Amino acid sequence: MTNTDLETPDRSARQVAETLSASTASVYASHKTAWTLGVLGLVPFVLMAVIFAYAGRSFIAYPMLVLAFSGYSATILAFLGGIRWGIGMVSHAHRRRVLILSVLPSLAGWILLFVPSPWIFAGLAAAFALQGAWDMLAARRRELPPWFGRLRLVLTAVVVLCQLVAFAATF
Repeated sequence: MTNTDLETPDRSARQVAETLSASTASVYASHKTAWTLGVLGLVPFVLMAVIFAYAGRSFIAYPMLVLAFSGYSATILAFLGGIRWGIGMVSHAHRRRVLILSVLPSLAGWILLFVPSPWIFAGLAAAFALQGAWDMLAARRRELPPWFGRLRLVLTAVVVLCQLVAFAATF
């Protein structure tokens, strides 16, 4: 047995450990990035909800605020459906069902754009709550990572609250 033979198991174990360490760091970085982007994505919701709460229908650009808030909401609903579409494309379990259901948030957002305020905001609150519940159930069933379920819980709670503020302020 040579020194080279003795080094091979240690080297491959070290390479595996380095790979796992790099993979763990990469996963942590992606979690952190997702949380950061998710929280930043809440900024328009919160800002517009605050304007609704403060000024309501007396806001000088009220029609534009309704359009901006509902348009941003519909866009984010489509994005959430797109996340599930992407997962459905790589998942082996329930692929067809996930692909079909993943288009519903986009359709719901688009249809709700034709609903007058304040009802559009009630519909958007319901759509976000349903999407969030679906994502959290999928995380609980281990179809999605557990950290994603926690992220969606926080984001959904804030967005639904903002939609309800807009509903109440425009009622």
